[in-house]
Amino acid sequence: MCDAARVAEYRVRFEGPHALASPTAVALADADGVDLTSSVLQSDPADEIVVLDLEVRGDAESVRAAVERIHDSLPAAASLTNSDH
Repeated sequence: MCDAARVAEYRVRFEGPHALASPTAVALADADGVDLTSSVLQSDPADEIVVLDLEVRGDAESVRAAVERIHDSLPAAASLTNSDH
């Protein structure tokens, strides 16, 4: 769980193949120091490429590190970005 004194909310966006949306959200939720608080699929789930907006809580460094680590593991057809930075 996150330290309440250092916790902020961040918006993170996944864009990529539908099959990677859920595993990416789970990886973000499981990251140390990050709590996934909501997710909204912005695209039709039948689309091959989807947009998933996520809200997370955590300290800035934990969120940044998690987004970077997960982004680096995604194929070129997908991206994960912290829209607050």
